[in-house]
Amino acid sequence: MKSVSLLRYQTESKTLSLVSRVVISWILSLTLVSDRDKNLSVYMYLPEAKESFGGMRLLRRADFNAGANVNTFWRMPCRGSQDVASKKTLTWDNKQITWFATLDGGLGLLLPMQEKTYRRLLMLQNALNTMLPHHAGLNPKAFRMLHSDRRTLQNAVRNVLDGELLNKYLYLSTMERSELAKKIGTTQDIILDDLLEIDRVTAHF
Repeated sequence: MKSVSLLRYQTESKTLSLVSRVVISWILSLTLVSDRDKNLSVYMYLPEAKESFGGMRLLRRADFNAGANVNTFWRMPCRGSQDVASKKTLTWDNKQITWFATLDGGLGLLLPMQEKTYRRLLMLQNALNTMLPHHAGLNPKAFRMLHSDRRTLQNAVRNVLDGELLNKYLYLSTMERSELAKKIGTTQDIILDDLLEIDRVTAHF
């Protein structure tokens, strides 16, 4: 009800304390939370930002509606490439996947991406949203937007790609994939490489 509080547990004294501006910035970069409205929100610790009041407030940097209540999170490292000299290995070096499980038995994940790949897949997502027919005419973009029964003082930030929608690109015909790729100024090989790379680094199960 009152946004997010970041707490620190100290095992020596067995105390729980509220984190203040004395926290070193590299200790915490991103915090992922879920709420009762089935939203996932990514908050960032930015003490240098004016609106954070010197680090006393976490700033929301992304939000996404999971469509189900999330009850647990856990992290795993991204899978590395078999080719040690590959540039892609460096891209995913020290990156982690945040998995989550929902109360209705679903599994999902959040994966950090490079800006260039994110922009390209965002254009693809927007194109797929308008091009594909959706079940019962429902719009995936509207469904994934932040939902709230309460009035909030901040607009939705988004910044999260819908992997379920993006994977529908793989089931299009070769001609449709080529036309769609050309429409957003790239090639289907580059898009397929992006999607398969995401699948590769997250293939733990």
